[in-house]
Amino acid sequence: MSSLADALGPVARDTADGGVLLAPGDERALANALHVLADQGARLNRDATLSRERLTEVGPVEPRSMTLEVGAGVVLQRLDDRLRTFGLTVGPLSPSAMQLTLGDFLEGPFAGLRAIPGGRLEPLCTRLVAVLADGRRLETSEAPRSAAGPDLSALVLGGHGRLGVVTRARVRCFPLPEADVRATYSLPSPAAFVTAFTRAVAEGAWPWRVHVDPRSGRVVAEVRLAGSAGAVERDRDLFGRCVDEAGGRPSGDAEREGPVAVSHESTWPAVQASLEAGRALQLFRLSLGTVVARGDVDGLRLDEPTAWSSLGGRLLALDPRGVLGGAP
Repeated sequence: MSSLADALGPVARDTADGGVLLAPGDERALANALHVLADQGARLNRDATLSRERLTEVGPVEPRSMTLEVGAGVVLQRLDDRLRTFGLTVGPLSPSAMQLTLGDFLEGPFAGLRAIPGGRLEPLCTRLVAVLADGRRLETSEAPRSAAGPDLSALVLGGHGRLGVVTRARVRCFPLPEADVRATYSLPSPAAFVTAFTRAVAEGAWPWRVHVDPRSGRVVAEVRLAGSAGAVERDRDLFGRCVDEAGGRPSGDAEREGPVAVSHESTWPAVQASLEAGRALQLFRLSLGTVVARGDVDGLRLDEPTAWSSLGGRLLALDPRGVLGGAP
């Protein structure tokens, strides 16, 4: 074994490419490993790579709150498959998000956010447990959002594991949809599409996915609506009204396969510009300010680390020795 792997002990192993893989099984093991890295002058993401392959415990479902404790190494698609046996789901996430582990979804460019009715975004988790660079354990509170005090989740969500490493979180679920339908609309222009869909989202519509395709001077949009039978009918009526007010109409066109491309966190003006250029898109996580879009569209790539703000750089003072790797 390499000297670093030997110092880290049973939680580490050498890799075929000459690196060191660190795979702790709980917070204590991770904290101990970080202390060793600090003593060795080593860093995660440079001298060792973190694996959460052993952090895959899934706790029981709390039926009233529809929450459960989930290890950060659990892949979201596998969690969703397991939740189906309890009549639950993690909700409408994009395909690229569903292939991530819970830890990567919370720490990475998605920042753990999903859309909820009303055009807002909220974290997937209600509480998280993480280990800071100095080995201290961070556990955020499930107190009501109106409670006073800082939201320490902000140190972790979207932080790429450079301020704290998530080990587990309490995930809030939704009831498994009892109705799942597609509704297709034709609109006179990309601007009309954006006007109709942002209005519907603002009024409470909760689409799970949208295929949007500019064709022959018009825009055809197919919306997937899923939820209770009453909610789906309400959302279909709401989309129909908003589309009608924007000069559109229902369409009988069948769904076309959307583009398979890198996901971006994009804006509605960028979506409009892409449609005006004749590009088909798939849209997920629709909110009033942003969407997750697959296709040729401007936005923040969600498959690579994002640039840090000056505030993020200042927060790295919490890790003066760069044990968690410093800025990505």
